[in-house]
Amino acid sequence: MRKIIFLLLIALSSWLTAFPQYWQQQVNYSIDVSLNDKEHTLDGFERIEYINNSPDTLRFIWFHLWPNAYKNDKTAFSDQLLENGNTKFYFSDKGNRGYINRLDFKVDNITADIEDHPQHIDIVKVILPSPLAPGHKINITTPFHVKLPFNFSRSGHDGQSYQLTQWYPKPAVYDHKGWHPMPYLDQGEYYSEFGNFDVNITVPKNYVVAATGELQNKDEIDWLKSRSSFSWEPLKEKVKSKTGQIQTITQQFPASSNEIKRLQFKQTNVHDFAWFADKRFIVKSDTCKLPSGKIIDVYSYFTNEQKEHWKNSLQFTKDAAITRSEWVGEYPYNIISVVQGPQSFGGGMEYPTITIISPIGNERELENLIGHEVSHNWFYGILGSNERLHPWMDEGLNSYYDIRQTSWKYGISKKDDLTNEKLERILLETLVFGKIDQPINEKSEQYNAVNYGLVAYYKTGEWFKLLEKKLGKEVFDKAIQEYYNQWKFKHPYPEDLKKIIESVSGQDLSNEFSLLDEKGMLPGNERKGWKTVSPLRPKTFADYIIKPSKDWLMLSPLLGLNSYDKLMIGAAISNYKLPPSPFQFLFTPMYSTGAKKLNGLGKLNYTFFPNNGFRKIDLFANASIFSNDEFLKQNGEKAIAGFQKIVTGARFTMNEKDPRSTRTRYVQWKSFFINEGSFRISYDTLISGIDTSINQMVSTRKDNRTLQQYKFVIANNRALYPYSAELNLEQGDDFLRTAFTGKYFFNYAKKGGLDVRLFAGKFFYLSTKTFSKQFATDRYHLNMTGANGYEDYTYSDYFLGRNKFDKPLSQQIMMRDGGFKVRTDLYADKVGRTDDWLAAVNLTTTIPSGINPLSLLPVKIPLKLFVDIGTYADAWRRDANLDRLIFDAGLQVSILDNLVNIYIPVIYSSVFKDYIQSVLEKKNRFFKTISFSLDISNFNLKKYSPGLDF
Repeated sequence: MRKIIFLLLIALSSWLTAFPQYWQQQVNYSIDVSLNDKEHTLDGFERIEYINNSPDTLRFIWFHLWPNAYKNDKTAFSDQLLENGNTKFYFSDKGNRGYINRLDFKVDNITADIEDHPQHIDIVKVILPSPLAPGHKINITTPFHVKLPFNFSRSGHDGQSYQLTQWYPKPAVYDHKGWHPMPYLDQGEYYSEFGNFDVNITVPKNYVVAATGELQNKDEIDWLKSRSSFSWEPLKEKVKSKTGQIQTITQQFPASSNEIKRLQFKQTNVHDFAWFADKRFIVKSDTCKLPSGKIIDVYSYFTNEQKEHWKNSLQFTKDAAITRSEWVGEYPYNIISVVQGPQSFGGGMEYPTITIISPIGNERELENLIGHEVSHNWFYGILGSNERLHPWMDEGLNSYYDIRQTSWKYGISKKDDLTNEKLERILLETLVFGKIDQPINEKSEQYNAVNYGLVAYYKTGEWFKLLEKKLGKEVFDKAIQEYYNQWKFKHPYPEDLKKIIESVSGQDLSNEFSLLDEKGMLPGNERKGWKTVSPLRPKTFADYIIKPSKDWLMLSPLLGLNSYDKLMIGAAISNYKLPPSPFQFLFTPMYSTGAKKLNGLGKLNYTFFPNNGFRKIDLFANASIFSNDEFLKQNGEKAIAGFQKIVTGARFTMNEKDPRSTRTRYVQWKSFFINEGSFRISYDTLISGIDTSINQMVSTRKDNRTLQQYKFVIANNRALYPYSAELNLEQGDDFLRTAFTGKYFFNYAKKGGLDVRLFAGKFFYLSTKTFSKQFATDRYHLNMTGANGYEDYTYSDYFLGRNKFDKPLSQQIMMRDGGFKVRTDLYADKVGRTDDWLAAVNLTTTIPSGINPLSLLPVKIPLKLFVDIGTYADAWRRDANLDRLIFDAGLQVSILDNLVNIYIPVIYSSVFKDYIQSVLEKKNRFFKTISFSLDISNFNLKKYSPGLDF
C-alpha cells in the first residue's frame, strides 16, 4: 500500500511539474518623499513589503536604481540615445544630469550588503541577510536622495515643471523565467511587480500635484477643483551675470511658496507610481460612467498656453475609458488623469491611472495621443507584460484599438482620406522592399528606431486586425476579454495570449502566431489589383499615398539653369516612389533657351536582394546631355559646345549583421563614356585691293574618352563622430589614378564640430611618361588648389559656368583631391598640381554663436573656419624651388546644410599670395579670391532618413 501511495505521489508530482501553477511576487510600497524645487532634488524614505509567492528560496533581490541612468555618459541609456541619433544627453552639463544615492538597504531592520551589477550602474543586487523561503515575506527599507536630471527622457524636470517617473528604488521582476534586471532605456519600457502603493508627497504649497492613484486630502481635492482657470504672466527682471553685466531674464514660473503641504496618494494593484508637479496647472475634472454603470473620476492638468487644445481633454479621456472598458474589460480603478508635460518631454507616456503628453500642435493630435496613452492602462497597466522582451504585446495591441476608436468616433476612413495609417503602411512596405524590416516578436532594444515605430506599433496592429478577420469581431472580442479577465494584474507572455485565443475560438492559430517571428508584409496585406498609371493622368505624391499603385508615373514641370544653356524648360518623368520598384527610371527632357537644343538626363536602376553577403545589388545606366562651353565670335555670335555622357555600372552593398547599425559598406564599378565638344579656331587672311582682313572660322569638334572607376566605401552616419573612408581607382587611356579620402567629424558639446578630411593620391602612367601624355592627361592630375569645372572630368558635379575663366561663375570650385579653396586657374600650371603623389588635410570648424557675427541675422547662417594644409611630390624633388608645405585658411559660410558653401581665404602661403598679386587685377581683387561650391552630388538622403536605406 505504501508503495502504491509513493507511486501516486510521484505521478502527482510529475503532473504538477508538467503543468506548473502560475505565481507572481507581490511588492507593496510605502514611500515618503519631499521635493526641493530650488535644488531640483528629492529626499525620500521607502518601505517595501516583499512577498515571495514563488516556489524558490531567494537569497538576493535585484533592484532598479534608474535615476542613475542619467549619472554619466557610460550608461545603457546614454549609449542607446547616441545609437538613435540623439547627442543631447551625451553633451549635457553635469548640472543637468541626475543620480540616486544615500541608500541604506535594511531587511527586517538588518543591514543588507549590496553588489553592483557588472555592467549597469542603475542596477544593484541586494543580498538578503537570511534566505527568503516560499510563502514568506520581508520588509525592506532604505532612505534615498535623487538629483533630478533635465527631462531628457520621461523623468526629471524642465525648470520647475517636474515629471517624477522611475524615481524610487524598485525590485526587478522575478517570474517563472527568472530574474529580469534591466537598465533604463529610452526605447524600451518597463516590467515591474504588482502591489499596493501608499505615497506621501511634500511640496511647496502652490504646486499642483497629479499622481498615480487617489488623492486622500479632501481640502486639496477642493483646491484642485477651484483651479479650473489659472493665468500667470511671466515676469521680466534684471540680474547680474557671472561677468558682472546686467541682463534681463524672463522668470518662467511663479515664485514658490515658503509654505509646504503633504499629500497622500493610495492605489492598489498597480506596478508603478508616477507623479507630476507644476505651479501653472489648470485643472479640469468630471465623472465618467462606464458601460457597466461604474462611475470614475476624470482629471486633466494643463497650462494656460495649451488650454485651447486641451479644452476637450476630459471628453477624449472618457472616450478612451468607455471604449476600452466595453471592448476589453472594465477599468478597475476609480480615477484616470491626463497631464500636459513640458516640450522637452516629447510625445506621450503612460503610467497606472495617469499619463503625460507634451505640448502638441492641434486638438486632433491630442485626441489621438490621449486615446493611445489612456488605453495603455489596459495594455501595460493592467495586463503587465514584459515590454522589453515583447513590446508588441502592449504597443501593437494598443495600436489596434487606436484605429478601432477612430473608426468608432469618426467612421471608417474613406479611400480618398489621407491618414497616418496609410503613410505608415507605405513606410513599412519600403522597409520590406529593402529587406531591412524586423520581425514583430523582437526585443525593444534590438529594433532600430524606424522599425520600432513601424513594426512594434503599426505592423502588430495590422496583425491583430488579421486575427480579427480570421476569427470574426465577436469571437475576437470574446477572446481578448477572456485574456483580460484571466491575466489582469498579472504578467502574461505570448504563449498565454495564444492559448486563450485558441481556447475561446476553438481554432489552431500556430500559423498566425508564427508570423510574429517573420519579416515581410502580413498575408493579405500585399497590394492587389494594382494598375499602371496612364502617362496622361499623372499623380501627385499625396495622391499616391492615398491610393498607392504598383506602377505609377510622376510627371512634373522642371526648370534648369546654367551659363550656356540659360533657362531650361522641361519635365521630370519618373516612377520614383515609396516603396521603390525594383526597376526605377528618371528622365528630364529640357529645352535649352540658350543653346536652342534638347538637353536633359536619364537614369535607369535595377535593384535586387541576394541571399548572400550582399544586402542589395544595384545595376544602373545613366546618361546626360548639356552644354559646357561657349566662344564669342568676331561677329558677336556665340558658338556653344556640349557634352554627352553615358555611365554604366553596379554597386554591391554589403550586409550589416546588426539591424541598428548605422554603417554602410559598398563596392562600386562605373564605366564612363564621354563625348565632349571643343572649339577649333582658324583664321584666313583676305587681300582685296589695298585692304587686308582676317576671317575667323570657328568649328566644334568632338572628342571621345572612356574611364573605368572602381570604388570601395565604408561610412558610418552615427550621431557621434561620424566618419567615411573611400578608396577610388580610376583607369583611363594609359594612366591609373588612385586616391584615398577619409572624413571624420568631431562633435562639439555646444553644437557644431570639427570636420577633418584626409586625402592621399598617386598618379601612375601605364607606359613611358612623355610630354604629350602629360598634356593629354592634364585634367586627371592630382590637384591641390580649388578644382574648376574642367577638372570635373566625370561631369559628376553641378557647375553653373563649367568652363568660365572670368566673372563670378568662374569662382565655383569642387571638393577634390587637396581640397584647397584658393584658385590659381589663370596659371598655365596650377599651384599644387602633380602627376605623381599628393597628400593634404582639410579642417573645417564651426564658430560658436556667441562670437559669430552672422548670429545677429534673423536667419541662421553658420559661420565656419577652414584650414587646408598639403604637400606634393614636385616640392620634394631635388633642387625644387617650391614650398614643401602649402596652406590656406579663412572663413566659410555654409547654407542649406552645406549644400552651398562660400569660402573667403584670409591667410595663405606665399605662392598663393604671389599668384593673387601678380595675376588678379587690383580692382575687386579681394572679391575675386572668394570661391564657392555647390555640393549637390554628395547629398545623402540616408542622413535625413536613418533606417530607410533603399
